[in-house]
Amino acid sequence: MIKQQVILEVKRDERIYQLHLPANSPLGEVHDILFQMRSYIVEQINESLKIDQPKENQKTSQEESKIEEIS
Repeated sequence: MIKQQVILEVKRDERIYQLHLPANSPLGEVHDILFQMRSYIVEQINESLKIDQPKENQKTSQEESKIEEIS
């Protein structure tokens, strides 16, 4: 089976990112799909920050405790 597709490619530093699309993709639909992908990535970043935040708060409170002990 032979298939045609459009490949969007961006090089960032040493990495190459590719997005494979069907050849007959309407631009409006591609826009919607890219927005969905972006929303997913932003959601993952926010979840990661929420997980890391308690660790940072704990480190800060421990550092403050050490500073108080020294004073």
